[in-house]
Amino acid sequence: MQLQKIEKKIYALSENWVGKKHVPSMIRSLNKAFQRNIVCFSSERFEGEYFEDHNVIVNAHYCARISDFIPEHIYIALHFPVGKKKVTITKEGAKNLAVRIIRAIHHEYRHKHQQRQRPLLLQKEYKPKPKQNKMKAMYYGNPDELDAHAYETQAEHLDINKLRRAHKISWRDSEAVFMYRKTFRKQDPKVWQKFLKKVYKNGRSLV
Repeated sequence: MQLQKIEKKIYALSENWVGKKHVPSMIRSLNKAFQRNIVCFSSERFEGEYFEDHNVIVNAHYCARISDFIPEHIYIALHFPVGKKKVTITKEGAKNLAVRIIRAIHHEYRHKHQQRQRPLLLQKEYKPKPKQNKMKAMYYGNPDELDAHAYETQAEHLDINKLRRAHKISWRDSEAVFMYRKTFRKQDPKVWQKFLKKVYKNGRSLV
């Protein structure tokens, strides 16, 4: 699915997300916008602190076809603050949520493409460097994840010139760039540079 088509659908829906909204209604409207055997949405709850304009967490994963009853699809869960059937979303928060959903779909479509290129073939695991967070380094250092995280940045429409000062990009600008900088810039510069090259290449393809 082309990025432009995903953006058109999600941004059209996001115009109705500002204010105090009923969570199940939001999920139903998202599921109506996509075929459930392509992308499906559900809601979860989370406990903890959050920023006013970032009060919905988006998680997603690609599911390969298991049987005739469980076809190939992308599953996206929107996590809302616990104990509330309604959520208050600001204008900026609606925009941020839209970008996160678009980014998640784009990310998982990349995984779908990867699996179709080489079914059931696993990539070599990344070996963490000393003083790295082992779990984060193994996750972000995985070649498929590096490729998918770089690919998803197209949804953020990053300024190509800004990438020349990528060490100053915050998580509000790009979560992927921020996490790769934090995890690899000093600990394993080769991975950081490889990621940036992919981000730059993907960004250029949109110009």
